[in-house]
Amino acid sequence: MAASLRVRVAVYLLLCGLVPWAAVKTVWTFGGDALGVRGAVWLRGVESDGDAVYRALAAVGVDLTVLMALLGVFLALGLVHRWGMVFPRWTLLLAGRRVPALLPLIPAWGVGLCLGVYGAVLLVMVPLSLVGVISRFAPPAPFTTSGDVTWMILFGGLAFGGLGSALVVGAWSYGRIVRPGFTLFGPAVHRRKRE
Repeated sequence: MAASLRVRVAVYLLLCGLVPWAAVKTVWTFGGDALGVRGAVWLRGVESDGDAVYRALAAVGVDLTVLMALLGVFLALGLVHRWGMVFPRWTLLLAGRRVPALLPLIPAWGVGLCLGVYGAVLLVMVPLSLVGVISRFAPPAPFTTSGDVTWMILFGGLAFGGLGSALVVGAWSYGRIVRPGFTLFGPAVHRRKRE
């Protein structure tokens, strides 16, 4: 049983917060310019400061943080769709078996709450900075202006707050549909009436 339409729509809308942040990061990864940051300068920073995996992914046009966000999107969608309750065919030995309820719930609640709080803090900081309650954001390299940093912080707040909230909403709904048992591999599944 999948989550209600209302829950699925809420998760989809919350995940839309990732779009501006992921778009800017992807533009930089492909060498383009956005928010006053030249893609070539950003890539040089990745090459000098990033680890081997981060550099290898950037070399083929993939930003590691965007890739990790996509894993979060996959988890959030799995929590609200029927395919998140049964292992798919490509999992070979587990195919067709029920997903242990705690397997998606633990990371969804843990990551969701952390990202949600982090995103909320960023979203509160932006207007406080704009009205002068806190000092303007100093532009760290490769940013050139305070305004550009403010936009990226706003995009980050929407992305992390949206993804975190989507995970929490999805986990709440999933937990209502599938009650975790006391063992990791043997949860009892209880069907509830549609919300």
